[in-house]
Formats: sequence, structure tokens, C-alpha cells
Amino acid sequence: MARVRPSISIASFNAQDFYLLLDPGLSREELEALLDGDYLAMNASIFNPNKERGKIAEVARIILEREFDLVGLCEVGGMETLVAFNRLYLEDRYDCYLHEENSKRGIFVGALARKGRFPGCRAVNVPGAFSRNLLRLDLGLEAACLEVFIVHLKAQYGADRGLERRIWEVETLRSVVRSRNCVVMGDFNGILIRGEEQFEYGPFLELPFRDVLEAVGIPPDERRTHYHFGPEPNFTQLDYIFCSEDVEILEAGVIEGEIPLNRAQRALLPSDHLFICATIRPAIGSSDSAGPDEPLRAEPFRAPFHALRSFMRRLWPSIARRSRRGRPDSAA
Repeated sequence: MARVRPSISIASFNAQDFYLLLDPGLSREELEALLDGDYLAMNASIFNPNKERGKIAEVARIILEREFDLVGLCEVGGMETLVAFNRLYLEDRYDCYLHEENSKRGIFVGALARKGRFPGCRAVNVPGAFSRNLLRLDLGLEAACLEVFIVHLKAQYGADRGLERRIWEVETLRSVVRSRNCVVMGDFNGILIRGEEQFEYGPFLELPFRDVLEAVGIPPDERRTHYHFGPEPNFTQLDYIFCSEDVEILEAGVIEGEIPLNRAQRALLPSDHLFICATIRPAIGSSDSAGPDEPLRAEPFRAPFHALRSFMRRLWPSIARRSRRGRPDSAA
């Protein structure tokens, strides 16, 4: 008898500077009763203050109402924040996964997996000099051994708009993901819409993966996950869920409310990003899944990368103009 492939509800969201550092043992009622000053004082950092409670509650409302099986989060202020969010706002319904490595700003990628849904789930941090950590999850037999990567690539900031680091990260990401029964999701900090992509993402787009929004027929000009207000509004898709071609994409979309008209309205939202979500059906099994003790490798592209770097430095003025579409108002 043929095995029934389970469907899985997944989402990716950049929570934008999400810190929730509190005194131990605080209840939700006690948290809500605090004055703003007392709440903020629980986090001693002047650079990474606690996120507004109303915004945290709205993120939690979306997760609980949609009943996602798996949520990938970017810009989370460590495991302490993720655990507190789960306990106080998500009724402790999820298992938390996060490795505090690499990020100089103290913001990491993490994951929430619905308790009891993936009892064989395990998570490891992919080694390598990523600007943020790269998290890999194996969801286990209950999810047909689906492998999920949660990414947050280098932003378009710095002397070279982060280009050199982003090229390395894309090449390394390409080298560690497998081509079967795999999902890669998160904030790519650039344009990966085929036909409009920024050149540095080309190696990843050569893989046999599909953007879930493209797969369900959403037109490119309607695929927005990020609001930026500079001299002119710039709404783009920076967040993606890519599925290998053997993974069936049943539904997909972006959770969007009223579109902000200016920076002040955007500041009222939980984040400058939107949730991207999908319902998928993994392939049955996968012979190239990493075993439980198999180490992950993130080998840099040494000679090819250095040659490309030299070439890019010569061409940088023209390349920079082609890479202007991104997120200029965030250092993430």
C-alpha cells in the first residue's frame, strides 16, 4: 500500500530586532501589567532593547491563528528570547531551535516546531563565516526526512554593499543544500525573482528549487515581503521559501494587512517584513539525507571565489548600480 505523504504548514518571518529579555518566572499577566519603563529596564542593552509588547502579541496572533507546523524566524535576540516568546505568547506549543553563533548584532535565525509534530526533529548550525548563522533542521521520519535550512544572508550595506560576503554566503549555501526533499527559507536580503534576480544569487537559482510564490502563480510585481520608505516607497520580495522540485507546493502566499503609506505607518507594524507561508507535501524518503552523525560542511569556494572577487572589484562601479534594489534602510 502506498505511503501517505503528510502535508506541512510552514512560514518564514523576519521579526526585526526581536528581543524579549525578562526577569525569570514572569507570567503573561505580570508582563502585560508592567509599565513601559519597567519592561524596557529588564533588558540592559541600549542598542538592542526589548520589542514593543503589542508587536510581539501580533506576531504571536498570526502564528497561533494559522497553526503553523514550522516557523523560521530571523533577527531573534537569542534562545532566551525565543523561549520566552514561546512560553508567554505561544502557550508553550512549540519546540525552540536556535544556535547563538556568528551574529555581531546578537540577532540570529531560529525555528519553532509544533510540539509532537516532528518528534524526530534535530537541528544543527552550519559552520562557516556567515554574517548570521545558518540553521539546518532534519524534521525526521514523521515529515519524510524533510531537510529545512533557515537563512539570513548579508545585507546590502558596507563599503561594497556587502557584496563580497553575500557572494560567499550564496555559494556556500548552494554547496550544502541537497537537491531532494529540501526547503530553504528566510531573508535573502536581495532579489531572487527569476528574470529580475541580482547577479550574486545566480548560483543558487541554478539549483532545482522553486519559489513557492512563483509556483502558485503570483505575479512578480505582487510578490512583496518588505516595506522600505526612502525617497520613494520600495516594496520588494526579500523573503523566500524555496522547495526542491520533488516537494509538492499545495498553497502559498504572503500575510499582508493594510499597506502602509509612509514610514510612520510602517513603524506601527510588527516588522518591516511580512510573513511568507506555504503548505507543502514532502517527497517520500530521501536516500541522500544526512545521517544522524554525519557532519555538515560549509567549504568555501577558494580559488574560484578569489578570482571572482578580483574580477568584481574591477567591475564594481557598474555592478553597484545593478544591485541597488535591496534593503538600504537596515543593517541586518
